[in-house]
Amino acid sequence: MHEDVKYPDLMVDDAFKLVFGQESTKTVMIEFLNQVIDDRKIVDVDFMDKEMHPNIRDRKTSIYDLFCKTDDGSRIIVELQNRKQEWYAERMLYYSMHQVLKQVDSAQDSYDFCPIYVISILDFTLKQNEGLTNVKTVYRLLEQEHHRLLSNRLTYIFLELPKFKKTEDELDGNILEGMYFCLKNMHLLQGRPKALTHDVFDKIFDTGELIMSSDDLRTLILSKMTTERDLRNQFAYAIKTGLEEGREKGLAEGREKGLAEGRAEGRAEGRAEGRAEVAVNMLAAGMDVQQVAKLTMLTVEQVEALISRI
Repeated sequence: MHEDVKYPDLMVDDAFKLVFGQESTKTVMIEFLNQVIDDRKIVDVDFMDKEMHPNIRDRKTSIYDLFCKTDDGSRIIVELQNRKQEWYAERMLYYSMHQVLKQVDSAQDSYDFCPIYVISILDFTLKQNEGLTNVKTVYRLLEQEHHRLLSNRLTYIFLELPKFKKTEDELDGNILEGMYFCLKNMHLLQGRPKALTHDVFDKIFDTGELIMSSDDLRTLILSKMTTERDLRNQFAYAIKTGLEEGREKGLAEGREKGLAEGRAEGRAEGRAEGRAEVAVNMLAAGMDVQQVAKLTMLTVEQVEALISRI
């Protein structure tokens, strides 16, 4: 299999950083950001230190996959995530708060800070987005009833690749969809799709080939691709096993519940039949319907229906 791999898996963090996060590939990052971010035009970016130390002692350190500052001062965090993680959205909120604190120094007279974008590229469906079909979702601070924007300084963008279903033959030249396709499928390709004609794809595929032509980089990337594939298989197997065990347990619990309900229903039917026999004997002895109903706790209608059994 490894001999046939021409391009790296862009969802491997090292490969993503080499294609999107170097000075030599800065144009790829700028085009990607302009495709994903709708409310500003980015002309240039500076790649920043990806490790953020909190201002408060003993708090968590944040290490981003990519972190850059744009020509207008906006901060952009880019994160790759291959497997579901509990509290993922909350983790992104935490990351953005680091950048707020970094910009708003205690010596400042105001709370003014440059816009912060957190872009998550996910190989799973975010729990908050279950039921939505769009690949990209954008979250901002909005008023609940009228959806008025409280501030445009915090934006959270989620790109859920499993929701992108287009095949190579269905690509139509759309740049953002082409990037989705590359992020999801590039390691499976043996050549560049004909529909991807924009210059940015020249850089993406040329860089991908260059990475895989380096023995050291190829070994690193393939090792991580194999590890990631193994982890995905283990995760899928764990889910399958858990579902099977859950079904078996559910069936067993269902059988037990059925037996319990059956026994309860049988006891109830037995008690009802016993009262009916007593009622029949009372009627045969000449007692009136009202009195029989009162003594056996049957309804008058039920007692009258038993008269035919005398």
